[in-house]
Amino acid sequence: METIMALPYASSTAGQAREKEIRDTLRSTGASAVGFMVDDDADQIIAQFRLHGREITIPVRVGAYAEAWLRENKRGPRTKESDHNVKARKVAESAAWAIMADWIKAQAAMMAAGFLDTDAAFLPHIHLPDGRRVGEAITTTDGPLRLPKPNS
Repeated sequence: METIMALPYASSTAGQAREKEIRDTLRSTGASAVGFMVDDDADQIIAQFRLHGREITIPVRVGAYAEAWLRENKRGPRTKESDHNVKARKVAESAAWAIMADWIKAQAAMMAAGFLDTDAAFLPHIHLPDGRRVGEAITTTDGPLRLPKPNS
């Protein structure tokens, strides 16, 4: 029988308070122009910064986490759907900030230990000269950067 792991970060509560921790972590790596945005239209939080001459944008889609939480936490018969969705959104917002903070902290630790350089640590999120992020370029173009489709 397969054991399913509980959704990570579902009990996180700090939420946007993790912003200072992220800023401090990035500054410790030499990042400048550190900023954050909540993009309600795209349903994501975004960290942007400049590191060793690279423009980097890291988006985290809050709605994706809320959807995962709703799949894992079915609504009970006494809970209104709107209340359940509000709870999912609240959990997702806190989790998204925590995930971003921990991922950036892990990348910074890998850089500090000499395991990765800036390019390797943040590669999918580095801006290309045309403004796209590397991750977008390798998944949405027919150019030389295109990765083959993954195996199912």
